[in-house]
Amino acid sequence: MSSFLNIAKAGALGAILLAFACGNDNVTPQEETTATKDASDRREALSQPPKPVTIAMPEANPRRGRILFITNGCVICHQINGVGGTAAPSLGQPDNGYTVNPLDFSARMWSGASAMTALQSIELGYVIDLQGQDIADIAAFTASPDERVLLTLDSVPVEMRDWFLNTPYWRMNEWSEYMERGEHIPLEEDPQ
Repeated sequence: MSSFLNIAKAGALGAILLAFACGNDNVTPQEETTATKDASDRREALSQPPKPVTIAMPEANPRRGRILFITNGCVICHQINGVGGTAAPSLGQPDNGYTVNPLDFSARMWSGASAMTALQSIELGYVIDLQGQDIADIAAFTASPDERVLLTLDSVPVEMRDWFLNTPYWRMNEWSEYMERGEHIPLEEDPQ
């Protein structure tokens, strides 16, 4: 109901402003009073600090994050513990008391998103789909010394080890040349 009232108020204000702009003197006193009250209410609302918003943070699971890091193919381009590719930045973090901010982790992913999705499209043939919980879990994995030590070469399927990309394109700005070559991870149906 309040959304309808807000729309109605906005419509009334728009009609009044349009009437004034067009030189129409047929604005009713009620419309003028409503517009003045709306403007006053907005000024009052803008003068007050915003109410705090509670942000729901998922409970991160570093074990699930380690599994996702492998099964989603992050390990193809990113290294942790010296295991994985070097085509993208290492995700190993210094021991910092098992503290990680998944929002900061997401922001770092976002800053490299265009290169990351281009590489995934070329190498995998699709873009990895991660949900918020997945990102929180992977972030927790990168911050957990106990889980990071469990990422060994033997924990990565043999087939994936051949896919590790070890040219650090992210440092060399050679994306256009790389994309033109159209390199990709060998799939089972690819001729040898």
